[in-house]
Amino acid sequence: MKKYLKRASYLLLSLSLLLGSCEVEDSLTLTSPDAAFTLDTPGISSVYLNFALPTNPAFTISWKDELNAGSDYTVEMATDAEFTSPLTLGTTTNSNFSISVENFNTAIQNTGVSNFRDIAVYMRVNSGGNTTNTILMLVTTYPVDAPTFTSIDNGDAFVLSLDNNDLEAVNVTWNDPILDSTLPIEINYVLEAATPNTSFASPIEVGSVNNTNSISLTNAQLNAVAIQTGIEVDTAGDVEMRLISTITDAASGTVLERITETVTINVTTYLTVLDLSTTWGVVGSAANDWGATPDLPFFKTDVDGVLVAYVNLIDGEIKFRENNAWDNNYGSDSSTGGALVSGGGNLTVTAGSYKIVMDLNNLTYTIESFSLGIVGGAYNNWGATPDFMLEYDPYSDVFRGLVTLIDGEMKFRLNNDWGTNWGDDGTDGTLDPGGANIVVSAGTYFATVNMNDLTYTLEPVQNVWGLVGGAYNDWGATADAQFKRDWSKPFNDVWILENVTLIDGEYKFRANNDWGTNYGDSDGDGILELNGGNLNTTAGTYSFVLDFSNPDAPTYTKN
Repeated sequence: MKKYLKRASYLLLSLSLLLGSCEVEDSLTLTSPDAAFTLDTPGISSVYLNFALPTNPAFTISWKDELNAGSDYTVEMATDAEFTSPLTLGTTTNSNFSISVENFNTAIQNTGVSNFRDIAVYMRVNSGGNTTNTILMLVTTYPVDAPTFTSIDNGDAFVLSLDNNDLEAVNVTWNDPILDSTLPIEINYVLEAATPNTSFASPIEVGSVNNTNSISLTNAQLNAVAIQTGIEVDTAGDVEMRLISTITDAASGTVLERITETVTINVTTYLTVLDLSTTWGVVGSAANDWGATPDLPFFKTDVDGVLVAYVNLIDGEIKFRENNAWDNNYGSDSSTGGALVSGGGNLTVTAGSYKIVMDLNNLTYTIESFSLGIVGGAYNNWGATPDFMLEYDPYSDVFRGLVTLIDGEMKFRLNNDWGTNWGDDGTDGTLDPGGANIVVSAGTYFATVNMNDLTYTLEPVQNVWGLVGGAYNDWGATADAQFKRDWSKPFNDVWILENVTLIDGEYKFRANNDWGTNYGDSDGDGILELNGGNLNTTAGTYSFVLDFSNPDAPTYTKN
């Protein structure tokens, strides 16, 4: 009986488990998540592209691919969420992607965007017909395209004139979208000119501005540039111009440079260096040992036939003659002025500085003491020693001098005397008779005085060039032989040293009687090198020309 009960219980339990099992199976629904191809949201949403780090990664993105769509992935970008015009950034077999700063910047520029800050860039990844979600970055780029000229073009012609010397000849303007970006950057623009077909090997800086898009040039400024490129006076010629834009990274000093296309304009120049030369001169024992050296020159004035000479004489006699010859000469019976007599008597003079006026229209002459100098606490303790004398510059009809001053005050006066003196009451560059003292700081200056309109300038000079060496002053035991600025070339940095006597030996050129800046010529090719090799000479009397117009390759000549 017990045996049957056990069997019956077993059957009931089995049936119960079976029924329970069926019930569970019918009510349980098992689901798996859809396979995903998902672009991860990057850790940054704003990207600043720094031109100083062009090879650094601009960003790195990654994604998950559970579709096994394939091993090739294409990364796309667009400037709109709809990807109207998608641009491929690159392909990869990895599940992440990076692009350099330079390449990402170029890609964004190629989309045609005109702004530089907070550019919306959308990105996605494609593979095997599947596309990820889209992510958004706000990107700040840097300029790639060069500025473009807007006011000058190839073939534009400019006819310049002395009458319009101070008037605007052209306002050079350009377009550069970076100027409108409001980015906190400093942009420097340099306008350069050059002789055509020289590839700007020796560029001439025309002007420089920051954070603006124009440079105005007067007739005088454009004329100076044109003459420096080699165009003769009163002649039309071509000038090449370009604009260089630079942005400097403050942290690294790296420079982003962009250069416009070259524009060729035509410029007609005018005379700025005066030709006041004449065929007449002063000869005599008081001037040049009766012709042992060239006669002291007379120059033209604003009256035809009236000539002037500014000369330093010694005790002796003088006459006036033409072409350094005796065929046509004048003397006089009076040594203080009066009538000129053809072939007349010698004029007796005492040592001093003089202004001689010869009137060939009326055959008369005058001679008077004349020296224009600088006096003051800044130079000679208000006359304790002779004034610094300015020399006449016939190329500009002004008086000039290269003078070293100390902190203090100064004035200009005639003949080392207070009878005629000038100061500057308004500190406006205009001389006033008996005017206020002129305050100056220590330094070396080009002092210039225009006696026609009583104006003056004091232009600081950084380097005064000299010749030093065993061939001249035992390498600096005495002062160097000092060069003078060549004012016949006012637009070039040219210095001349005439009739210096050297002995057998070596020499160099240096600035300010100091070895801090010195030049030699290691190759003997006429091009000076900073700290270059010594130059050799044999004994003799020579004249030198230093040309620093191209500071990267200064030259010298010796005659």
